[in-house]
Amino acid sequence: MDWRRLFRRGGEAWVRPEPPREVTLRAVGFVRSPVVTPRPHGWANVESTIVFEPEHARRLEGIERFRHVIVVFYLDVAEGAPEKPEQLELAGGRMAGIFATRSQLRPNHLGVSVVELLGREGLALRVRGLDAIDGTPVLDVKPYLPEYDRKDG
Repeated sequence: MDWRRLFRRGGEAWVRPEPPREVTLRAVGFVRSPVVTPRPHGWANVESTIVFEPEHARRLEGIERFRHVIVVFYLDVAEGAPEKPEQLELAGGRMAGIFATRSQLRPNHLGVSVVELLGREGLALRVRGLDAIDGTPVLDVKPYLPEYDRKDG
């Protein structure tokens, strides 16, 4: 696909290709954390490190200028869970669909967290508040930009 054509103004109309029903992703790095088993709560003060694969070194340039980053990760341990619930019972007995929870037992096992960026050392980002256990594959990291990401109300 010619990406320049996609973002060019004017000219011929762009026609969206049929979207894929399945996607294949590769980890860009892995979480190193003192937490080694899944848990539902208690992540706020956990400090962990995201160690990137060497081919992503230049892609990290400038990330240290941000106070927070958005981390997208694959909940690989949840993939093997025997139960794939459509709903969960919340505290207080109320039922909620899995998309209305932060449960790891999601259809595609994706996790997304906004975390405090404590620093960068080469291929490693030190973060606080990432709710991912040791060894979790990281799919993407983006800077948290309040003007785009913060929603009031």
